[in-house]
Amino acid sequence: MSSWFQSVKNRLFGNKGQETPRLADDPFGFSVPGKPRFLLSPIFEKLIAKTSIPEDQQKLLESLAPKGVIIYALRHRSQLDFVYVSLRLHQLGLPTPQFLFDLRPHFWQPRTYAATVVLRNLLRHLSRDGMPNPYEHGYYRTMVQEGRSGLLFLLGKKGYYQRTVMVQHDPLDHLLTLQQEMSRPIYVVPLVLLYSRAPRKERSGFWDIVFGNLENPGLVRKLVSFIRNYSYATMEVGEPLDLFHVQAELSKDPWERRKQVFELRRTLIESGNEIRRAVVGPQIKSKLEIKDIILHHPRLESFMKRRAKASGQPLWKIRKEADAYLEEIAADYSYTLIQLGEKILTWMWNNLFDGIDVDMESLHRVRKAARHNTLVYVPCHKSHIDYLILSYVLFRNNLYSPFIAAGKNLSFWPLGPIFRRGGAFFIRRTFKGARFYSEVFSLYVKTMVRFGHNIEFFIEGGRSRTGKMVLPKMGLLAILIQAVEEGFCDDLVFVPTSICYDRIPEEEVYVNEITGGVKKDESLGQLVRARRFLKKRYGRVYVRFAEPMSLQRYLERHRYDLKSLSSKVRHAMYRDFAYRIISSINQASLVTPHALVSSALLSGARKGTARSQLTQTIQLFSEYLEENGVRFSRSFQHHNLVIEDTLKDLVKSKLLDRLKDEDDELEDEVYILDDDKRLTLEYYKNNIIHFFLPAAFVSTSILRQETFRFSLGDILEDLAFMKDFFKYEFVYDTDLRDHQMAKHVLNVFEKLGWLRSLEPAENQPYMLTHRGLMAVQAFHGLIRNFFETYWLVLRSLRYVQKKPYMEKDLIKKVLSAGEKHFKMGLIERPESISKIVCSNALSFYVEKGLLERRLDDSKGEDKAVERFEYTAERQQVQYYGRQISRLLRAPHLALQ
Repeated sequence: MSSWFQSVKNRLFGNKGQETPRLADDPFGFSVPGKPRFLLSPIFEKLIAKTSIPEDQQKLLESLAPKGVIIYALRHRSQLDFVYVSLRLHQLGLPTPQFLFDLRPHFWQPRTYAATVVLRNLLRHLSRDGMPNPYEHGYYRTMVQEGRSGLLFLLGKKGYYQRTVMVQHDPLDHLLTLQQEMSRPIYVVPLVLLYSRAPRKERSGFWDIVFGNLENPGLVRKLVSFIRNYSYATMEVGEPLDLFHVQAELSKDPWERRKQVFELRRTLIESGNEIRRAVVGPQIKSKLEIKDIILHHPRLESFMKRRAKASGQPLWKIRKEADAYLEEIAADYSYTLIQLGEKILTWMWNNLFDGIDVDMESLHRVRKAARHNTLVYVPCHKSHIDYLILSYVLFRNNLYSPFIAAGKNLSFWPLGPIFRRGGAFFIRRTFKGARFYSEVFSLYVKTMVRFGHNIEFFIEGGRSRTGKMVLPKMGLLAILIQAVEEGFCDDLVFVPTSICYDRIPEEEVYVNEITGGVKKDESLGQLVRARRFLKKRYGRVYVRFAEPMSLQRYLERHRYDLKSLSSKVRHAMYRDFAYRIISSINQASLVTPHALVSSALLSGARKGTARSQLTQTIQLFSEYLEENGVRFSRSFQHHNLVIEDTLKDLVKSKLLDRLKDEDDELEDEVYILDDDKRLTLEYYKNNIIHFFLPAAFVSTSILRQETFRFSLGDILEDLAFMKDFFKYEFVYDTDLRDHQMAKHVLNVFEKLGWLRSLEPAENQPYMLTHRGLMAVQAFHGLIRNFFETYWLVLRSLRYVQKKPYMEKDLIKKVLSAGEKHFKMGLIERPESISKIVCSNALSFYVEKGLLERRLDDSKGEDKAVERFEYTAERQQVQYYGRQISRLLRAPHLALQ
């Protein structure tokens, strides 16, 4: 019997200690020769092929492989997780784990090989040799020194007693020891595998007891979750832990070293927790739970008691009123609906657009911020579908969808209930006279961020009908800042987000509203009629994120103490922070083909533009943008082709007419732009006007000079006036002084050959070149319509001299006068006749004291209306008239 035993042992281990070639690499069964194999592996591989891993993380793993040894770190010990990870990494061509710490993957290896390993280990166990220890035998040392990737588990019952109580073999400690013997770094990469991205529930149920909780699900739960959600499964990696740098700081004292290793393990576990939080989000409480928490909040209870006492109503009625407000406001988040919505939106976007381009570099910054902070997404608001696109992009890139502040006008059936399930909570357009509602809404928002939910809101309030950013509304921003001040959360990180479109579906609606049409309320009828939009295509959508902005860092940098701010300083702080957000959105946006072509077409007043002249203007604008480092959409890689395609699209859409004499090869083709189409193109021009604004201001000042020689001082005086004059139109970079802005523009102009510097000693050291004259005329043309609108409003103040006017009635008068003045040739641009710009101009003239808003309550408080009354002095009107006339070089616009 003993001779037979020895014979079998010799076959398995080789004579005289020589192992068989197949088993020489792994005498213990911890290695994985090739990828894991099992009966249903072909089917399993097809399903896991849908598991997403962000592209930037794939590149990270690819970059680490040549530099060192990768050891993946999973949170919990699991055979299934190992198989899943190994197969998916193999599919992506990424480094796969070739050995495992403290886990023998017998079931996933070829049957003959697995049986041999099992039998050999059994014989070792039965023999006097005993089971070999891979740590002491040098197996792990050999694998790591050969540069093979491995996998370890951070938590689990297996090895816990030896690692924690007996302080024996620990994978991390062993790797640190090996690192001291190696020159190549060992990278421990935390890896998170999520079979489902459904948000966690607060309470455990019966099935959690049976199948394991969501933190450490059992095999059955994992399989069920995978089968139900395999297309939404995700795998992400955290920041690699470079042991080469760590080992230099290790203590020589064994107990201190043990403590350090424990801290490293906790760091890796926390890294995984942060990844999980960014993808899945915090625990979701039901709408009823949220309402219950808010209704019993001490602050609201105190407010309700005071209200009950003041009104004489019983407290339960006041509480019922608060509950009704919460029912009106609160979201009712459903992950199932989010999943269904993603499929529907994929179909919609494929029908509406040629694609959604997401800037992955900026998204990577957002992903990192989401792992540590509660985020507040602040996108620009150009279309009704902005919030759908943003939530879609985040969900598709393994970031959970935020709760969205939506206007109450969108709460109509059937969309209202659907939006609520998608995370929308509804806000009234105004809180005026609704103190109790304001208190309830404010507490709802603060409670949501207290529980770590990301929020999305539109700082402009409503959609921009003009294409440029609308000046910020402070209400919701103030509530979020107060949430940090009052301790609901430690910090909020704001993410300014740019969403740009080649074309938007609401083109016709916006033009109608700008020219005086009444905005129609959203309704089921509008939803049905919206089907016609699916019959058109609107080009591409571009999503880009600005650098995330920490509120706490902003407060520290500017030394604001929220507890001690006066009302005036607090409002100034809100305004400054809001303007910085909008400025960041502007800077994050990019130049689309339609925006660039529209800008070139509208830089002049003529109806017809020769193709050669249009091309030249586009080239001038492109040179300026490139010199300033502005980003273009990817389609500009083929510049001439994309411009040609854009012009064809505008002709096809009947926004342009194309004239070409086919019999005359020498004749240049001409594009005709009808007056009633200019407002549509104005929208797209305004998408990028913030990039051109400094050049437009400087160019306007240059053109008003008597000669084409000028100094920086000449520019600065005009620049200060224009920035103030258009303060209700544009948002400026608050960190850039006028002198810096003007000097930068002049430097760019000079670099492009549009200016020449003369002798420094001269009073006018700059001179415009011929090509520079063409450029400044084009830049000035981009803002001429704004001057004309402000002139129209200024001239129309004479109506208010006779009697007070409500705003809507006065704007009707201005628009009517604008039509007449345009036909008379007093103004050049039909796009100057804009209801929204008129409203901004009125706000400016009110601030300067030419008008005053007064409340007329002669018919009772319920019917009180606000009217404009004339308060200007003649010199004030003449001053602004002269300034507009001078800057436009149009003497006929001077008002007497």
